[in-house]
Amino acid sequence: MTAGAINPFRPTRWEHHTDGRPLIWFTEEAEELSADKSTYIHGTRGTGKTTLLKGICWEDLCLNESLKMQRRLADFKNIGIYVRFPDHISASMSFTDWAAIFPQVQNPEYEFYSFFSAAVEAICIERVADACHQLREMDEISITAAQELQLVSDFIGEFPTIAEFASRPPVTFLDLGRCLRQMVSAMNRACGRGTVGDLVGKLPDREPYRMLAYFAERASAAIRLKTSMGSQTVGFKFCLDDCEVLSRLQRKSLNSLVRLSRAPCSWVVSSVGGGRDDSETFIESQPLTDADRRVISLDGRDEHAFRQLCQSVVSLRLIFSLPHAVRPTLSQSEVSSFFDLQQRLGRWDVNDMMGALVKRSARPAAELLNKGAGQLLALMHKKRKKVPARYTEAEARLPFYEAYVLMLWRGREESFKTTLESTDVEKLTTFVESFGQPGFEAWLRRKQRGAFLHFATSLGIRRLPLAGANIVVSLADGSIRDFLEIMGEVYEAYVGAQKWDSKDPSNLHRFATSRTPIANSIQTNGIYSASESYFEGVSRRSEIDTDVISRLLAGLGEYTSMLQTNPGDPRTLSTTERGVFFIDYVSVMASGALPDSAKFVNAAIRQAELAGYLRPVEIRRHQTQHVDGQFRSIAFRLHRRFSPKFRFSFRGAYEGVALDPQELAILCLGGATVTTRDWAENVAAKIPATSAQLELLSIMDPDNG
Repeated sequence: MTAGAINPFRPTRWEHHTDGRPLIWFTEEAEELSADKSTYIHGTRGTGKTTLLKGICWEDLCLNESLKMQRRLADFKNIGIYVRFPDHISASMSFTDWAAIFPQVQNPEYEFYSFFSAAVEAICIERVADACHQLREMDEISITAAQELQLVSDFIGEFPTIAEFASRPPVTFLDLGRCLRQMVSAMNRACGRGTVGDLVGKLPDREPYRMLAYFAERASAAIRLKTSMGSQTVGFKFCLDDCEVLSRLQRKSLNSLVRLSRAPCSWVVSSVGGGRDDSETFIESQPLTDADRRVISLDGRDEHAFRQLCQSVVSLRLIFSLPHAVRPTLSQSEVSSFFDLQQRLGRWDVNDMMGALVKRSARPAAELLNKGAGQLLALMHKKRKKVPARYTEAEARLPFYEAYVLMLWRGREESFKTTLESTDVEKLTTFVESFGQPGFEAWLRRKQRGAFLHFATSLGIRRLPLAGANIVVSLADGSIRDFLEIMGEVYEAYVGAQKWDSKDPSNLHRFATSRTPIANSIQTNGIYSASESYFEGVSRRSEIDTDVISRLLAGLGEYTSMLQTNPGDPRTLSTTERGVFFIDYVSVMASGALPDSAKFVNAAIRQAELAGYLRPVEIRRHQTQHVDGQFRSIAFRLHRRFSPKFRFSFRGAYEGVALDPQELAILCLGGATVTTRDWAENVAAKIPATSAQLELLSIMDPDNG
């Protein structure tokens, strides 16, 4: 869109919303986070971790217009305190040589634990002091001036060296907060300048967690939260965001604090990626367990729950994009259904899409499939088989994928041929008796995306007819940010098709309040545009090696497409949706240390995972290995948003394929010597005719429960 255009779905990061006003939808997961028990939450970028944390923290509960429609601070037993680690902890704290500073100490890591935990506790106390001051100003809590002065006095009396970081002894909450900020700044500077040894003796003499516990217990006893049921005591929920920036020792220190904590303190620890290093502590023989905290993976969201979240978020976006004068006043349940995804985008299944391909093509294969699908439906009626209501010959809604799979099936195990022939229509009589058997029908359902891709490729059709709420939600791959990006492109395609002035707010109002379905062709244009822009955006990232990552993604995209769409390969139907890539580092390391090329590949994959382009997948054997100083997943697949660009299943990949890290090194470093297409063809040619399927842990086929 042109400059100044109105797109209600952009920007996609909640922090950067129009007018600096973040929009927050309060979810069931946020309700879980607000409970007394500590929680570790992880997921890929864009899955809504920051929004979840902000949804239970006092600033947004008191000041955020969208969140105030749903929850109040008085609804919670804990005051949420938001801490984003990159804003407070210097990266230099990770690189200090503690063994050099304390050469006589048997275990210098314990000295680091003491130092780092002091910084974390100081940050948390400073934020609690600031919250208490501001919440009293807002009349959300009550605490007398005498109680405040006594609390600060007692704290400084217990830890007197803290006062040395201020020009005068702290007296009020504001004084204490300023003093603690200066203390943490001094710790960060000392790490950067190599003067930690001079500073350590000036820090409070305390055991880890004791300083935070001392202040939090007294603050909890002194303040009262004002609710409709009267004044109530509260605890403190410390919500720590972006913890993936922490080093292993920092994470271990944080785990130890969580393991030590007790009421009134609890924690939410949020990080990008899988739950790595989330149990190791400095407490002898006491790792973090499920008794200490729960673990939530946002990548493992239930499909229905994610779809409801998408609908709620897009509804909230549209409501708040309208001018205040015409903005509707709605209850929370009405807000969540303001933009009905099913109504506006519809639902297209594989047979609808294959039907569209049949209508578009004049090739003999399309005519044969249309005849076969009609014959199969007639046979099902004749044999009194249960026929889904969606299949009606009059509306040309026929069982296309079922007919296609059965017409190519040789009738034994996973044996298929690759081209349709006129005699294949007659074979359907043989198989129709199997309908009604749960195992047979589940087997057929697992083949539907493979059948769609195989059929489209055999017709020579490059641009697939992708549309419908289920397709858009699937392509978002569990990421709210990606869902909004796709919807943003659909909106732009819609505005272009209507020939609207994109800057006219009245047109946005018409789009938001309309109940007319968005045409499938418009959705398809938006979906393809979103996929192209996703890949193009790789080159604009500053935190990754863009040339290497672009080649890695393009090569894997081409390879995934070949595995899933090659019409001349019977495995396209026998083992559909291949493309979960497994790298066996164990066999690579069998001869000794990990080769430099494998380390390079591992680092590139890690970058792509953190950026969200690759999705880690857990596997049964060698689930994780210690590679180059990190625990990480060694199986992964491409983000589904790449599906339209590279032509693979909109459901992603579900079947494992082994990859040699040396092959990936050639891809990443090949440059002008090998194209990504040539690389993919070369690797595909090396796959044996029969290869053992990998055991995947976290993949649940939605078509087979």
